[in-house]
Amino acid sequence: MTTTLPHFEPFSPDALSHPGGALADGPLALGSVGYTVLSFELGTTVLRDSRFQNAALKLMEDFGITDGPVHDFRAHSLLMAEGPRHLRLRTPLARFMGPATVENIRGVLREVIQDLAADLDPSAPVDFHGGIDRRLPARVYCYLAGAPAEDAPKVASLSERTLSLLNRDPSLTPVILGAYEELFAYLKNLVARKRAEGLGEDMLSFLIAQHDAGKLSEDELFNEATAMLEASSVNTTHQTGLVVWTLLRNREIWQRLVEDPTLIPAAVVEVLRLYPRPGIVSRIATEDIELNGTVVPAGSDVHVAVWSANRDPARFENPADFMLGRERNQPLTFSTGSHNCLGQGLARVEMEEVVTYLAEHFPNAVVVEEGTEIGQAGGRWLVKSLTVDLKP
Repeated sequence: MTTTLPHFEPFSPDALSHPGGALADGPLALGSVGYTVLSFELGTTVLRDSRFQNAALKLMEDFGITDGPVHDFRAHSLLMAEGPRHLRLRTPLARFMGPATVENIRGVLREVIQDLAADLDPSAPVDFHGGIDRRLPARVYCYLAGAPAEDAPKVASLSERTLSLLNRDPSLTPVILGAYEELFAYLKNLVARKRAEGLGEDMLSFLIAQHDAGKLSEDELFNEATAMLEASSVNTTHQTGLVVWTLLRNREIWQRLVEDPTLIPAAVVEVLRLYPRPGIVSRIATEDIELNGTVVPAGSDVHVAVWSANRDPARFENPADFMLGRERNQPLTFSTGSHNCLGQGLARVEMEEVVTYLAEHFPNAVVVEEGTEIGQAGGRWLVKSLTVDLKP
């Protein structure tokens, strides 16, 4: 067995300088935060192996959140469930968020994007991140959950503050706890209103009906609703900005999309590969597990470097290049296996519709570099600002 592994720090500021794929000494590395998996093949293996448990609860505990309602929510959430319970909790939501729902929402998305774009002044460079990226996912959540559209700013704020946990900054603990307290109160009020006014065809009504049919307990109802709200906005916000930033800066690719919008879905997937918002997916080994000739001890942190796996030359030809015609282009951006992202179809459609709107209405749009800042925190890409000259 291999006992000496190369050193790698996946959350360090210079981590993304690694071009992608395995190091010279192999696809597995070891550092101060545990093991890092760098290749596509080994990353896929880890993410599909149920012996590696989601690390979200441990991350909370590292922040000092070791008991109370926030800890209880995460401990019993879908993220931490495995086996029959995971299947029972996930299957109804997977059906609700299936291809039919995703395709049916395109018309709603176009209306919302047009509504948001009406607030932009195309005669001068616009704050695209603030005007579109940060507002759209929360509006979509409100539609899907049957919440009032005016709740969208609150939803966006709650998603951003609860998931600031992933920035791995323990000083944010009071912010995180306060955000979850607000989120719990908001959902309890919304559920009570729906029960009083009558259920509809929305996602929250669906969960309430599952509870009333004896398929979900009261705690499971709120845990699932909480998980859907916290994940509703912030990641899609930043990923949409990364998509727009990448495509508008590649003028040759952008012109092809303007001329042939059928290429937009492939373009979105290629940006998801190159600039994945969830740059690190963390797991914990629940038992001693052999990986690439090394025994990873039970309890070890194992971090799949998605950005590295997505640029692995053993899996992707010319991985640093933007290629619209890539075959088998299935990056690990939305994870894989039984815990892959439930909302990935919806997220992709949101990005496709934003790009489609720009291509149709503002084909000459360009990124204003001096008003744009793309960064990273906690191993994740983020959009600090994105300024676009729409050039009508």
